[in-house]
Amino acid sequence: MHIEQWRWNHIDRVWNKLPAVVTPKRITAIGQVIAGAHNLCWVSMNPSAANSEIALTDDLDGLGATVFDMFHATRDHMHMVLTPPMPFTTGIYVKTLTNFTSLIFGYV
Repeated sequence: MHIEQWRWNHIDRVWNKLPAVVTPKRITAIGQVIAGAHNLCWVSMNPSAANSEIALTDDLDGLGATVFDMFHATRDHMHMVLTPPMPFTTGIYVKTLTNFTSLIFGYV
């Protein structure tokens, strides 16, 4: 399934379609999101409890350095749009996943 991405242009007061089609993928455990070079556009987070944490690496096995991490103190759902999208050259790998029901990644 592909989702078209739209962004509000506050100057012209219109919705603009972004040039790329974003692919969503749901993750419920530590592991590979997608292999290969991709740009991460957004992450939707569904914590199962407070004090949740995620860490991402740019590799295929999670042994590389953490390139993105986040600690979330509450159990509230959060949708984070990365502007500009975060580039990954080798692959997107979830190294740490604590107190989350699922993560949904949107990548190009």
